[in-house]
Amino acid sequence: MKIIFNNREVVVATGLVLLELLEAESFTQKKGIAVAINNRVIPRVEWASFSLSENDKILVITATRGG
Repeated sequence: MKIIFNNREVVVATGLVLLELLEAESFTQKKGIAVAINNRVIPRVEWASFSLSENDKILVITATRGG
């Protein structure tokens, strides 16, 4: 199935959960990230059970320090 991940089209397996996608994209080891799917923030506790659907728009935001 096709999804949009950080503004790029990606083909993933049907039935994939959010955590599996984040692991494949090397985001699970990073701290300070937030994930929104279709403009809804998904709490970290739901990542392992949140099933992705065709045409989902997933945006991962990483907090940075600066001033």
